[in-house]
Amino acid sequence: MLTNLRARLQRSAPEPGEQDPQGPVQETGLLANTSWLIGSRLVMAALGWAGTLLIARHLSLDEFGRFTIIFTVLGLMSVVTDMGIGRIALRGMLDADGSDPGSFAGTYIALRTLMGVVGYGLVMLIVVLLGYPAEVVHATAVAAIVIVLATPSSALDVVFQSRMKLGVVSIAGASGQVAQFALTAAIATAGGTVLYFTIPAVVAQVVVLAYKIPAANRIIPLRLHVDLVVWRMLLKEGIPLTLGIGLATIYYRVDSVMLSRLDDFVAVGIYGVSYKFIDIVHFAATAVTVPLLTLLVRSWPDDLDAFRDAMRRGALLLGLVGGLAVVGLVGFPAQLTTALYGAPYAVGEHATRLLILAQFLTLFTTLGLTCLIALGRHKTYPIVMLVGLVLNAGANAVLIPRYSYEGAAAATLAVEVLVVGVMWWLVRRESRIWPIGLRGLGVVPVAVAAGLVAGWTVLLVLPWVVAAAVAVIAYLAVAMVGGLMSGAGIDVPLGKLTRKAGSS
Repeated sequence: MLTNLRARLQRSAPEPGEQDPQGPVQETGLLANTSWLIGSRLVMAALGWAGTLLIARHLSLDEFGRFTIIFTVLGLMSVVTDMGIGRIALRGMLDADGSDPGSFAGTYIALRTLMGVVGYGLVMLIVVLLGYPAEVVHATAVAAIVIVLATPSSALDVVFQSRMKLGVVSIAGASGQVAQFALTAAIATAGGTVLYFTIPAVVAQVVVLAYKIPAANRIIPLRLHVDLVVWRMLLKEGIPLTLGIGLATIYYRVDSVMLSRLDDFVAVGIYGVSYKFIDIVHFAATAVTVPLLTLLVRSWPDDLDAFRDAMRRGALLLGLVGGLAVVGLVGFPAQLTTALYGAPYAVGEHATRLLILAQFLTLFTTLGLTCLIALGRHKTYPIVMLVGLVLNAGANAVLIPRYSYEGAAAATLAVEVLVVGVMWWLVRRESRIWPIGLRGLGVVPVAVAAGLVAGWTVLLVLPWVVAAAVAVIAYLAVAMVGGLMSGAGIDVPLGKLTRKAGSS
């Protein structure tokens, strides 16, 4: 259906020479864009963790639980504010390259802005209907402004994604996080409440928008307007993905919401800290699959070799980053939690381990979905997520009353094993790209095991910081010798020697 956009946009396209006055945009590849996104995420994670640390140490466990549930509910609103059309819009942007991408981007941004306003209303309705305390409702009214601002902001990303210029997104995100941390620190110094601590997130989105809007206009002159025909095309094409991502969002958030109803806010606060550790792992999937989708859409179906090569490099890159996270966070969760958030939160170390393992599998669930979107075969995705949601909610209902946050984490891991298996069965069934050549992923468990053994051995005689560093070095050494780095597109001297040895 999106191929029909070309004819429609050509009718309103500018004359030759009018568009893109800045000249051709220099693109960068998968590894460069992924590096930008991961690098900025590391900065954002460090500042985010520091900000959360200030909040967690300033508020009581109960107050921090209230703060956590507010942003958990906000996360659920991506069901409405995204509806999956962000990925569909990329296909529309690439289809509009020969006509008027600025017009398409403008009407898409207008649609997402409207969806952000609707999302604000819905989130307020949810917190009222759930009967949360007045403090939570008032703080949510402020925090939910993030939805109104972040929704058009994320819509602008389609411009940078289509041109493989995701460095702009990275700089904007890092700048917003710097502003958020600075204001959080000021509020903590002044003695803030749950309500006041929600304000920095809003300020961060203002900064991000202020950076992205002129940058997007320099790449593609945007023409913001309403085009109901394009809106209908996007929404209709995105219905299966909308349902799937909506169910997935609930699937990945339902444990925290159920924990708040089946236990108390103290448990939510401890579980929320465990979830903070998986944020960076979660973003690894985004950092790889956002630029990867552009490469896959461009190569399908005319260049299957390029498609397979992009999928293989994406999978190995996810395996490399995910394995590194497993070594650090499964190996030393109690020590990290105590150092960052304080000893009271360290009781969630087993939940952290389980969630990290589940998130490692989620990396490949996301990769499988990205492949299906590029193929235009994502209509079965909602069924997978519906089954996952039902199983996850059922498992949480049984395990949370008995094991609290550890039961919630165990349910998440068990269900994710099933979900990732079904997703890749669909990829193999729906595509003709097999085999992709993913045997290199076998190096990941070997490297993880080597890293953990080395780290835990050193931990017997030396401080945990040294042990963690040794674990990471051992992991990377095995990954490099095993060819995982070179397979992911990271050129290192030893990787080059390995390839030469293999060819001889």
